[in-house]
Amino acid sequence: MTNNKSQGQSLKNVGIYLSIPVFSHGQLYVAIYRVTSKQGLKILIVNGDGENTNTTSNDVYHKVFCNVF
Repeated sequence: MTNNKSQGQSLKNVGIYLSIPVFSHGQLYVAIYRVTSKQGLKILIVNGDGENTNTTSNDVYHKVFCNVF
């Protein structure tokens, strides 16, 4: 499901794949806040070398990641 189609929905499980940094105001916020519990949220972040990482840039909503991990 795309981020746009998920707006307004509550989902039990959400998987987010970030192969590039978040590029638009609010996109990461919308994706994370669709899930109803912290246990139902999985995020895969891949850096420029194709390796898994635990960081990405989000110039607008830095506080979104607080209390997620």
